[in-house]
Amino acid sequence: MVPRSTGSGVPAGESSEPLVNLNARVPKHLWRRVRLRCLEEGRLLRAFITEALREHLRAQKKRR
Repeated sequence: MVPRSTGSGVPAGESSEPLVNLNARVPKHLWRRVRLRCLEEGRLLRAFITEALREHLRAQKKRR
């Protein structure tokens, strides 16, 4: 079995950053779209969400 990439070129499970769990309520229609996008792109859901959160935080920082 080939390890999947996290989207950053680092194989899944080999990140130097510590991981934490995030519990959030997400509308069902949005969650479905995210899962389908990850399936189409062959990406891990965790990597997709991590990247989206980073982009959001970067955008917030620029607004200040």
